[in-house]
Amino acid sequence: MYRIGLIGVGHIGAVHARNIARHPELTLAASYSRSPQRREAFAAEFGGRAARDLADVFEAPDVDAVMIASSTDSHSALLRQAARSGKPVFCEKPIDLSLDEARRAVTVARDCGARIMMGFNRRYEESHAAVRDQVASGGLGRLQIVQLTSRGPSRLATVEYLRSSGGFFRDKGVHFFDLARFITGDEVEEVSAMGAALVHQDVRDLGDFDTAIVSLRMRGGALCQIDNSRTASYGYDERIEAFGSQGWVESCRQPAAAVRRAVGAELASAPFPQNIYERIGGSYYRTIEAFADFLADAGASVPTIEDGFAAQCIAEAAVWSAREGRSVKIHELDAR
Repeated sequence: MYRIGLIGVGHIGAVHARNIARHPELTLAASYSRSPQRREAFAAEFGGRAARDLADVFEAPDVDAVMIASSTDSHSALLRQAARSGKPVFCEKPIDLSLDEARRAVTVARDCGARIMMGFNRRYEESHAAVRDQVASGGLGRLQIVQLTSRGPSRLATVEYLRSSGGFFRDKGVHFFDLARFITGDEVEEVSAMGAALVHQDVRDLGDFDTAIVSLRMRGGALCQIDNSRTASYGYDERIEAFGSQGWVESCRQPAAAVRRAVGAELASAPFPQNIYERIGGSYYRTIEAFADFLADAGASVPTIEDGFAAQCIAEAAVWSAREGRSVKIHELDAR
């Protein structure tokens, strides 16, 4: 039984706490928030103790591994502290709002030999993983195009969250930048991004986007396109298609239930999922399963902090591209 110390008791912290409780080899030992009231309430709901401070997680003998699910602007500092503690770490994406701070965290992790898994849960969505397996098997022949879509259903994020999130590409887009690398098994060479705020006035007021298209050129030559929107009136829509010289494979758009109805000449399907958890909720638990495997076996394959940094580099290039209206080569980031 691995005892987990959780930092961050917000929405995603609660998702992880529920999945830890489901897992037979994990238990929530402690949880921490800067707010005494919130951490006490969280401990009362999910079990374990309310940690007094960060040292009461990182240095506690009853904590075997640390899970970082706090606000993005705290990730880098917590990762550095966790790396120095010697405990295995799970960290939500992204590493930091600043690429320089993210690079600093990666350096400390390397120097400490830290074992860190990044929370790229979409790698564990079963149909997405099946696309990756088909590509990796060579069954599609020469990979040509990967198309990734993520839309809506509604903007769950508050203005306060958006203000500190780092923007559309660093926050929402980074999952799909990781998926592009994961599915192709290749690195991104060039990024071209466009964004707009077409639906939400408050997003426009922040200078952020609610709609975006990003094109990626991979080193091996394949092209990826990601279309991404915070809002879709019909429900949550996430799908991936990989196309190659020998065929294609798709992680399909999925209705809330596998039901179709015909009445006379009218054909109707079940509605789309109305929230992200109806579409990819199982991936959050499978991510926790992967973390448990990682704790038991240091050689287990999981998304690493290096993967997190690679995805963040793509996000940074997308920000730069959208701002300057031109494509950006990843190697240009080294000069910034």
